[in-house]
Amino acid sequence: MSCIVMVGLAVAGAATSAFAQGDSIVVRNKWCAKKDSLLLFYGGNNTIEVFGNGIKPTEIKLKSLDKSLRIGLPEIKGDTLAVLAMPFKGKAKQMRLAILNSRTMKPIKTIEFTADDIPDPVARLGVIETNEAPKDLIQRQTKLRLFFPGSLYSYPYRIKQFNFRTTIPRGKVDMPVNGVFMNNNILRAIAETPDGDTITYGSIQVTCPECATRTIKDLRIRIKPAVDTVKGAKNIPK
Repeated sequence: MSCIVMVGLAVAGAATSAFAQGDSIVVRNKWCAKKDSLLLFYGGNNTIEVFGNGIKPTEIKLKSLDKSLRIGLPEIKGDTLAVLAMPFKGKAKQMRLAILNSRTMKPIKTIEFTADDIPDPVARLGVIETNEAPKDLIQRQTKLRLFFPGSLYSYPYRIKQFNFRTTIPRGKVDMPVNGVFMNNNILRAIAETPDGDTITYGSIQVTCPECATRTIKDLRIRIKPAVDTVKGAKNIPK
């Protein structure tokens, strides 16, 4: 009887240990801005990272349980096991990933992911989020930024170059710029652009690691006329 009790306690202890391991494991998509969200992106770069206290990456193995989720070969970086993940649209909505003990192949934890589409990236001038802004606010912005509107996708895309376009009293301006930063020529052209006119950041070329360069939608900002909110008349420069 004592042997049976001891064996039973050992089995219970092993089960408790497995549950404890499962509770301590962290699973995330490296390229999701919200790290505690189990979210993948259709057609995007997804890297599932798995790590936990007291668990070595060599002690775990990952297995997709659904055809809607495919994973690549594992890669170990420090205390983290990472795999590329490819979600697929289809009838099966489940995207389950099993974390297994690499020695016994018994499950430690099962994770269920969801997936979302990636919107086209768009450019933004500094902190300006609208298509109209006062001239002084436009001139205070130092660079173009790139983001995915309404999405948590955070793969490191960057702007390689763009053309700044406007019309000033002396004629049209079409200025090629490498990188994302505003230069003095751009600032001078903005200063000379009449209020009410539109400036354009066009031919914006973006890229990312292992991505081909592509051109995204132009960014147009109308220079909002300075208005005296008390008198309702345009301010006269001093």
